[in-house]
Amino acid sequence: MNENPGIDDIRKLFPITKNYIYLNHAGTGPLSILAHQAIEECLKVYQNYAEFTLNEYFSRLQDARSTVAELIGAQPEEITFTPNTSQGLYIALINLPLKPNDEIIIMNETFPAARYVAKYNLPEIEKMFVPFSGQDAVSVVKNNITSRTRAVVVDYVQFLSGEMLDLKPLSTYLAEKDIYLVVDGIQAIGAVDFDVKKIPVDFLACGSAKWLFRPPGAGFLYINRKNFKKLRKIHTGWLGANRENFENFEVDPPLFPDARMFEPGTRNIPGISALKENINILLKFGMKRVASRIQHLKTLLRRGFEESNYKIITPARGPQSGIITIKPEKASQIFEKLKAQKIIISLRNGCLRFSPHFYNTEEEINYVLNRIMESKF
Repeated sequence: MNENPGIDDIRKLFPITKNYIYLNHAGTGPLSILAHQAIEECLKVYQNYAEFTLNEYFSRLQDARSTVAELIGAQPEEITFTPNTSQGLYIALINLPLKPNDEIIIMNETFPAARYVAKYNLPEIEKMFVPFSGQDAVSVVKNNITSRTRAVVVDYVQFLSGEMLDLKPLSTYLAEKDIYLVVDGIQAIGAVDFDVKKIPVDFLACGSAKWLFRPPGAGFLYINRKNFKKLRKIHTGWLGANRENFENFEVDPPLFPDARMFEPGTRNIPGISALKENINILLKFGMKRVASRIQHLKTLLRRGFEESNYKIITPARGPQSGIITIKPEKASQIFEKLKAQKIIISLRNGCLRFSPHFYNTEEEINYVLNRIMESKF
């Protein structure tokens, strides 16, 4: 790929663009050619040599860890690889230094990932499910906080409406109260320009399946380094330790003193290698440019929906995600008509959700808007 790729260069990396107008990145992102090649390269090694050399194994991990860290402004040792967002949230929540009857506040509109992890894996902890939508996040917490509140769990971007929280004031307020902030970032990372130095959070969980272009089975958890010594050491294992080789197992080295301790066993090297390639696509184009272009395409969609008098449930004010959702009559019929014309979006809760990525074009957006008008009942 060129060092300064244009949109045409990027589109060539995604074969799906040859057959579909794909506006469903908040659902499932398409695999890039570079990620596919990375997976095939790994599979050839497994087929021909059974395994990577140790140097290659750990070099791949370090390169990928550094790439993920660069994407969000973190340090490599603050990144631990996970198979998905749910696992990242699980690691974060079970390792909080909580005591029986401590409380955590959970965004009621969160995707089921955080809700299920909290509900079934923290039996002795009080859970408060609180609405955040359409409200100031700091005010919501202030109205529900108690002396026993130890953590707040939120989705950075609400999966259906695309409403995006203003995380910075929430982060500042919770830090002053010494309360942990746990964030599900899968609907944001890859679509918005996010930097943990500018918006400090304690944990950020993200899978690769959406805005990071897949593959399944790959993701990461960011852990703010200030928390390393405070955390419990659960969900760790023999590869969470700093082993120099795999020849002597009579001595158990100590765990890594950072996020790497939460990678207990053999990593998904093909998935992690693919994730690295996908993130490099974003980094070479530039995340500021990526986010700006997504907002441009989203604005075109909003204008078209407004002109057609569709009910838009995505807020126009406040921080903006890559999602815009409308609630038309007979949404399922419109969805099927668009699908038949190879226009891929999401049907969710009687709504149509659109999530363009930066390689989509203005021509595609205009074409989609015209097809929607033709499909209007």
